[in-house]
Amino acid sequence: MRSFFLFLYKYRAFLVFILLEFFALFLVVQNSNYNRATFFNSSNTVVGSILEVSSNVRDFINLASTNKQLSEENARLREKLNVLNDELKKPGDVDTLSRFSFINAHIVNNSIFLLNNAITINAGKENGVMPEMGVIGGGGIVGKVKRVGKKYSTVVSFLDVDVKVSAQVRGKINLCTVQWDGKSHQFAKVLYVPRHYNLAIGDTVVTSGYNAIYPEGITIGTISKINLPQDATFYDAEVKLINDFTSLSEVEVIVNKDLPQLDSLTLTEKNE
Repeated sequence: MRSFFLFLYKYRAFLVFILLEFFALFLVVQNSNYNRATFFNSSNTVVGSILEVSSNVRDFINLASTNKQLSEENARLREKLNVLNDELKKPGDVDTLSRFSFINAHIVNNSIFLLNNAITINAGKENGVMPEMGVIGGGGIVGKVKRVGKKYSTVVSFLDVDVKVSAQVRGKINLCTVQWDGKSHQFAKVLYVPRHYNLAIGDTVVTSGYNAIYPEGITIGTISKINLPQDATFYDAEVKLINDFTSLSEVEVIVNKDLPQLDSLTLTEKNE
C-alpha cells in the first residue's frame, strides 16, 4: 500500500495533467453537437470492431458445437425429405414411412493418404450403428461401416481403391460406377459410361439408389474431365468430389429400415 501512495506522489503532476485532459475533452464533446456526434461515431466504430473480434473468437470456440447442431438439423431435414418423397410416390398410402433415418456422429480419426483409407466415428452399437450402413456428410458420400464397437465404429472410406459406388449422371445416365483411383483425394473415376451418351463437364454425379447402402440422389461430385478415345467403348471420365475429406468432421450414418428384410431375402436365395 505504501508503494502505491509513493507512486501516486511521484507522478502526481502527470496524473493531474491526464485528469485535466479528460475533463477538457469531456467539456468539448459535451458542449458541441458536432464534436459529440464525431466522438460517438468514432467510439462506436472502435467498440464495434472489438465486439466483432470477440464474436469471431467466440464463434471459433463454439465451432464444434455449431457443426454438431448443423449435422443434427441436416439429419432431421433428410428424414422429412424422404417422408415427403415417399408420400409423393404413394399418395394413397397413409401408413407410408421413410425407408431411411440418420444417426449423427463425429469423426475422431481419418486417413486419406493410403490406398485403403479408414475413418473412425464416435457412434457404435449403443447408437444403433451396424455393419454395412452407409455414411454421408459434408453434402456427399463418405463411406460404409465395417466394424462396430460399443461406442465407436470403423468406416471404410470412399477413398479406398476397392470401393465401388453405384451411381448415375443426373438427367442423362441411369447407371454407372464411381471408384477412387488412389491418386488425389479430390477426384475419382466414372466408369462404364457408354460412348453414345452425351456426357459433359459440369454434369452432376449422384448415387443411383440401386443398393441398400445409400439413398438415391446423394451427391458424389461433378464431371471435371472427359476423354473418349476413338476406339473406346466407354468414356474415360473423372469426377471432382463434393466432399473435401481433409476437413470432414461431422457425418451421418444411414439407417435403412428395409435392410433386415433385404438381408433375409438374400440369405434365403443363397440357401435355395
